[in-house]
Amino acid sequence: MNVNVPTIHCYVRREFLTNFKETGLEEGYIFGVTSYKGWAIMFNVLLKSGAHFRFIPLHAIVTKSTTPATLFELSHLQLWDCFSSNVHVTIFDLLRDSHCNVHLRNKSVLSGRYLFTLDWLPDKDEVPGLIYQPDQNKCGHLIELENGQIACLPTNRIAFKDGYFIGNDPHPEKCGYVTGTTKWSAETSERWSVADTDEMMYFDEKELK
Repeated sequence: MNVNVPTIHCYVRREFLTNFKETGLEEGYIFGVTSYKGWAIMFNVLLKSGAHFRFIPLHAIVTKSTTPATLFELSHLQLWDCFSSNVHVTIFDLLRDSHCNVHLRNKSVLSGRYLFTLDWLPDKDEVPGLIYQPDQNKCGHLIELENGQIACLPTNRIAFKDGYFIGNDPHPEKCGYVTGTTKWSAETSERWSVADTDEMMYFDEKELK
């Protein structure tokens, strides 16, 4: 339900701190994420006033001290609600601070910077839902957008870029990629089976010659 995330300096729109009675921005730090199945992801934020606010949604957060001219609604910043309360955080070393192009629901393309990744496991293995379906399973990459908002988007909405391997003008949509539907398992081969022996090592003497 609650997980630690890398600390992110941010500003919270006061509408979300005052039940929409006031406007403006209040400085703080994101330090955690709350995940409930069927809800948008929610941040835990420590404000400069000393207050700890929970349940702060993506569209309440900006990373710049001024409100962006264009503010995207929650449905553009996060396409899918949380899949369970069993959420896990990963910072992939190769992607850390990588720049990317982000494709939003309204077809806007913005530059962004990778922060971390959320992944979900089922709350109960007996009722996994769609999490174990290869063509339905999705992670959420948290991306700081060029306008100062933060998005949580699946891999097929992001094109990473760099100056040495990929280049600065990536177009994976032109590569003909197709969503995988196979559950791969290493224990499906008919050739191999567990030997009926108490010997510790499985090496065949002929294979060692």
